[in-house]
Amino acid sequence: MPKSITTNMTKNKKTKPFALTFKFSDFWAADYRIIAALLIALPLLVYAQVYNFDFLWDDAGHLAHPFLSDPSVQSFTQLSSEPFFGMYIPVTYFFWGSLKAFAEFLSLPVNSIFHLLNVLIHIANGLLVFTILSQFVKNKWAVLVGALFFLLHPIQVETVAWVSEFRGLLAFFFALLSLYFYMRDLCINKTNLPYASLFLLFLALMSKPSAAILPILIVTIHYFHYSFNLKTNLIKTLPFIAVTLIMTIVAFNEQSYSALHLDYWYRPFIWLDSMVFYLYQIIFPLQLSASYALSTELLITQWWLYPLAILPLILLILLWFKRQQFTSLAFASALFIIGFLPTSGLVSFTFQTYSVVADRYIYFAFIGVALLVSTIFDYGDGKFWKGLMIGILLIFTTLTAFQQIPLWKNTAKLWAHSLQIEIIPSYATYNHGKTLAHAGEITQAVKMFNLVLDHHPKDRPYQAKHIDLFYNRGVAMLKLNKPQKALLDFERVISMSAKNSSAYNLKIYTLIVLKQCKEAHSTVYFARKNRIQLPTETLKNLQKTCPS
Repeated sequence: MPKSITTNMTKNKKTKPFALTFKFSDFWAADYRIIAALLIALPLLVYAQVYNFDFLWDDAGHLAHPFLSDPSVQSFTQLSSEPFFGMYIPVTYFFWGSLKAFAEFLSLPVNSIFHLLNVLIHIANGLLVFTILSQFVKNKWAVLVGALFFLLHPIQVETVAWVSEFRGLLAFFFALLSLYFYMRDLCINKTNLPYASLFLLFLALMSKPSAAILPILIVTIHYFHYSFNLKTNLIKTLPFIAVTLIMTIVAFNEQSYSALHLDYWYRPFIWLDSMVFYLYQIIFPLQLSASYALSTELLITQWWLYPLAILPLILLILLWFKRQQFTSLAFASALFIIGFLPTSGLVSFTFQTYSVVADRYIYFAFIGVALLVSTIFDYGDGKFWKGLMIGILLIFTTLTAFQQIPLWKNTAKLWAHSLQIEIIPSYATYNHGKTLAHAGEITQAVKMFNLVLDHHPKDRPYQAKHIDLFYNRGVAMLKLNKPQKALLDFERVISMSAKNSSAYNLKIYTLIVLKQCKEAHSTVYFARKNRIQLPTETLKNLQKTCPS
């Protein structure tokens, strides 16, 4: 790190409290037109290739929302009245539904319009990142480099190229807008409630609950940049805390919650290890993946979980005691850490049963990386450091454009790549198996399913995440004309999920194929006892083959 950085870290702190040094409208000024053009044109050029990419992964599940599949007054009311696909993100579904209707009205390809929207919101977020960072770093070219790192780093690709993560993009957009309006009101010494900022926070939380970090960000910015008074700052942020708590409770109660319970003493270690993982991936983004299979179940069995956590812990302690000397470094680190708190492992979340880390989880946190890059570029000694930073940016942009983005073109490419990265065969292996099954390569698909199950610890029960795996393997076994093996899988699904109507239906079908009539009728009895609606065609087939 350049010497001048360590000696000038405090330059930005409390120099001109409550002064908004750059407004969003300044992008149209002559001095900033080139910067605005670069922030818009470069990511648009790099991400243009996603325009014709397929829907993949969870996209089909989200598209099945009633407001998207059958817009009506009733489906509109469902946006806020109930969760969907295990999530409570009504604002995101409203935008998706409106955009889908617009695309269909103009006979435009829906997948292309959705991908384009992701890119445009990402660009808007880059402009907002530039606006916010300009309050802390005065060199506009340094801030430009930091904002371009945010826009073009390979680890951001998952969030931008995957339609489902529009929720994260939209939440970040509204959260940063809320922060901007808060800072603007602070600078004009506005005393009444910041209604615009609070409304934007509400929209952010209803887009994705991870926006709940905003009140902590506000307190952090006060501490490192503006004058800090605990009582005053708490009063200022109290409305934001109240809105966040209320909407977080609403989201928690509304959406399905199936996170694996983890003993609390494990969580700090997982959080610290996640920090190491993300820093490595940011510096060396060569092995990025949609799935890393670093589940909490796996991590707590690894000997390195505990010693690996020591390094970031020591660095954080040292940085805290040296925060007055290295203010900008401490500030950037705080923004980074706060940015991924909701999915850091300190609190439970659903996807941690598959992996506690994912590229999309640090989209919010990357504003801290952008601030650090801007600071290094600003205080770098001579042309060497500036040239080095620009060179790294060019390398990362090349990796983004030619290596990372193409992986998200379709399901086959995505999971074929990801299964090479997984430490043990798990989520990506299973999804690759589903892709093979969809393509008609049933034997290979079964091999993928078996690979996942073979690597599941024998001393641990199967979890809810295995239900779909057993179900899909059962379907594959039927296609391979192995009904007895299919029956075992459907029975396993029912034992884990007693109200799984699809498993009951195929179990009955399989029993009919095996001519096990008594068992088929018995299964119908238990299905009805569990109030499961069976397809009429299945019941007719049963009566025809096995009349009661």
